[in-house]
Amino acid sequence: MFDWINHLGSEGLLPHGQCYLWDAPLIWLHAISDALIAIAYFSIPIFLIYFIRKRIDLPYPWVFLMFGVFIVSCGITHAIDVWVIWQPAYWISGGMKAVTALVSLATVFGIMRIIPGALALPSPADLRRANENLDQKVAAQTAELRANNERLQAAIAEREAAETEVRRLNLSLNERIAELQTLIEFMPIGVAVSHDPQCEEIVANKTCAELLGMPARSNVSLTAPADRRPAKFRVFSNDAELASEELPMQRAVRENRPIIDFPERLERADGVTLELLVSAVPLRNSEGEATGCVATFQDLTQRNRQAAEKVEFEQRFRETQKLESLGVLAGGIAHDFNNLLTGVLGHASLVRRFIPPDDHRIDQSMEQIEKAANRAADLCKQLLAYAGKGKFQEHPLKLEELVRDTLALLEVSISKRAVLKVKCASDVPPIQADEIQLRQVLMNLVINAAEATAAHTEERGVIRIEISEHEFAESDMQRLALHQELLPGRYVVLEVSDDGCGMTQDQQARVFEPFYTTKFTGRGLGLSAVLGIMRGHRGGIKLYSEPEKGTTFKLLFPSVLTAPTHSRPPFELPHSGWTGKGHILVADDEESVRTVAKQMLEHLGFSVSTAEDGKIALRLIDEASEPFRLLLVDLTMPHCNGEQFVRELRSRGNTTPILLMSGFNEQTAVSRFVGRGTAGFVPKPFSLSSMTKSVRAVLK
Repeated sequence: MFDWINHLGSEGLLPHGQCYLWDAPLIWLHAISDALIAIAYFSIPIFLIYFIRKRIDLPYPWVFLMFGVFIVSCGITHAIDVWVIWQPAYWISGGMKAVTALVSLATVFGIMRIIPGALALPSPADLRRANENLDQKVAAQTAELRANNERLQAAIAEREAAETEVRRLNLSLNERIAELQTLIEFMPIGVAVSHDPQCEEIVANKTCAELLGMPARSNVSLTAPADRRPAKFRVFSNDAELASEELPMQRAVRENRPIIDFPERLERADGVTLELLVSAVPLRNSEGEATGCVATFQDLTQRNRQAAEKVEFEQRFRETQKLESLGVLAGGIAHDFNNLLTGVLGHASLVRRFIPPDDHRIDQSMEQIEKAANRAADLCKQLLAYAGKGKFQEHPLKLEELVRDTLALLEVSISKRAVLKVKCASDVPPIQADEIQLRQVLMNLVINAAEATAAHTEERGVIRIEISEHEFAESDMQRLALHQELLPGRYVVLEVSDDGCGMTQDQQARVFEPFYTTKFTGRGLGLSAVLGIMRGHRGGIKLYSEPEKGTTFKLLFPSVLTAPTHSRPPFELPHSGWTGKGHILVADDEESVRTVAKQMLEHLGFSVSTAEDGKIALRLIDEASEPFRLLLVDLTMPHCNGEQFVRELRSRGNTTPILLMSGFNEQTAVSRFVGRGTAGFVPKPFSLSSMTKSVRAVLK
């Protein structure tokens, strides 16, 4: 092989340097140039290979490879040219050039093939436009991707919020369920629930279990298996015991319809009987089939009792209103009647001053006038007592002493066919009362009892008077005929009972009305006066009566802790021949009262001015040339009543003594003027004697 190589380069040819005449500069010029060209040719493929490997996406990569082969062959050719300067290897050089020519032609043909495709490649402008379009598409895709991402993030946030809301709703639902369970468990209406169509398992809340007499959360089903069936209650309807399948819950499930307001009577093993109102509603699945039942149980026992109590209360309220209205009417009648009687008795007492001592006919007539007027005054006292405005002088009083002191009078006042029996408990505390008024109450009740006994039988009847102290509850107070909002507690009780004819319910409802009476004759003011006196004493009245079985009145009095004292009767100053002097003002809206009071006071030596109401009285006081010594003022007047008059007068600094006039009781009248400087009180109707005593007591 080496011989062949040597043959290729040793054919007797001269080296190429011989052509250069071995001119060294020329030789080195060609040698260095060809060497550098060869080096450059050898370097270019390296970069092409690197470029192709980095840009494998470029089209026609084989062209670059052929171009690289072409360049390498060219480089070898130049390298051989350097060698042939000194060695005549022209065959090798020619062969290499032939290879290079072939590679060149192949490269040319390859380029020619790719020229149409290369020309079809986009230009830089096209590439820029394509790049811009691509950028736009990328931007649009990026925006869409960003929007999709934002929507995805929003959807994720919404889902998280929804999941949070679901968790919150589940928690709230669990809380509501717990609250509902607690509410159902402790609500005052019985609730029972069953989740099986046979209602073999019925769970009751606390109220329902208590109604049935069963433990809480226990099975209360009467259709449960025998070993789990409760035996502590039975259910009735229309006095017939219900079979288990006839019970409202079982019927509601079986018939798949609500059973509303079903009345039933429950009889428990402990003897308690309850009236219940049951409503049962079936629980249904999605197909509408009954799968269970829920029921409510209302206890009508207490409600019926409260209907009854409400009716009783309303009836008592109407009775109280009626009695109050009658009391106002009676007080108004008594007031006006007293004014008229004041004129009658006043003028009668004045006339007596001028009757000759030997004129007995006029004296007897005047006596009859005064007697009739006094009887009318007593009638007014009873009306005022009924209105609770009688004249009371209260002090601590022992009821047993009052009964003992009145017993003799009672025995002679009643029929011989009635027997009085008195029973007093020991250590009964005293009460605050008016002895005269209570004596009238006792007399009225005993006389009525005696008449009821006499009307019932011809045999001897018994009237019992008992005094005791008892504890009264609030329910006891509500059953009183007169209670005036009395508080529960201990009260002293005066009881008067008889075994007489008794009273019907209608009679009891009207017995305290003025002018109502069951007697053939009578005014019907006795019990009305008792009512008024007890009202004035802040007491209560309890009435028991049945036809043919007798009647019992119980009077309740608040007790006092102080021992009873017996007050002395007021000292009556002698008035015969007494006279006074000075100017007195009389203010009263009734002309007859002003006239008689003026004449009485003038008879006693005073000068008198009169006014028909408080406003005129104040004007007369302002216009008076000399101060008044005394002001006689009625309690009730139009425009400016006695109380308003006193308030206005004292606000001006006027300290003139004031003598109040009224047909109402002194305690009621004077109590409204405490601390306002009133000097005294004169009750209507008054006589010359009582007027003289009152005026003299003030001016003494």
